[in-house]
Amino acid sequence: MTVVKEASLDAILRDRPSALGVANIALGAWPEHDKFLLRNFRQRSPEILDATETVAAEVLKLIAGEEKRFGEDYRWTCDRLRDEEIFFHREGRYRLSTFAEAYAEVYSDHDYMRRYMSGLLLTQVLWYNHVASMEMFLSRVLGGASKPFDYLEIGPGHGLTVYFAAASPLSRSLEAWDVSAASLEETDAALKKLGVSKPVSLVETNIMQPGEATKRFDLVVISEVLEHLEKPADALRFLRSAIAEGGRIYINVPINSPSPDHLCLLSSREDVVAMVEEAGLRVERIELYATQGRPVNTALAQRISVSAGVIARPV
Repeated sequence: MTVVKEASLDAILRDRPSALGVANIALGAWPEHDKFLLRNFRQRSPEILDATETVAAEVLKLIAGEEKRFGEDYRWTCDRLRDEEIFFHREGRYRLSTFAEAYAEVYSDHDYMRRYMSGLLLTQVLWYNHVASMEMFLSRVLGGASKPFDYLEIGPGHGLTVYFAAASPLSRSLEAWDVSAASLEETDAALKKLGVSKPVSLVETNIMQPGEATKRFDLVVISEVLEHLEKPADALRFLRSAIAEGGRIYINVPINSPSPDHLCLLSSREDVVAMVEEAGLRVERIELYATQGRPVNTALAQRISVSAGVIARPV
């Protein structure tokens, strides 16, 4: 894929007004962030830039009327992440290791969570590895469907991936699970803002429960969730039982990615594959994307954040 080499954000995004709009919202709160953003956008192929614009258009719907706050929360979130990165590179581990710790420091603090989630929403446009993973989801996960499918997503968050699944003419039914009723209420509000017309069943479910799922789906999606769990392979084993015959699971999980609520540290491509295989799944495709579009091998060697996208099937 050809990578864009223009020298300014305006030049790179001249035909992508939504992406430029999100970038300018971040820069309004953080003018010094311009060099970081330029490095991120310069590394994007035309395909990834198209995905960037597609995602940005929906993000602007979600933040309409509150653009200034979201820009400020993005800067605040990046400051929190930088603190975690300093600890990670000094200690060689994530700062927290149990859900109880994450609940006490992050999840129980509603103001913290509001700012954190708002900031993370903008990363879906501004960070190379996040939008590259979304391009994989749009093009090779949803785009890889050849017949009608029943869709399940774990931890739907801002609702973006559910929205895109609903927009697929092949999606027959849509369901989303989360352990938090409050999170599902936020997802429901987001889906309404995005104008999703297909019905989406939002279900409060704990995927760490023993036994097997009672329903089966052709496509199961778990994106940026497993790193928040103490035993992610147990969750994948449960989800394996939710995959219909001939169905697939899409897993998006970060490597070397310290965050205030990340518990499970994966350090390599091999760690990701081992976790997936331990759950009784066979990796069909894996794609790695490093932060700022850096060479993946260099990022892994330097323990810099990499997103891993995996398409797998039950063994």
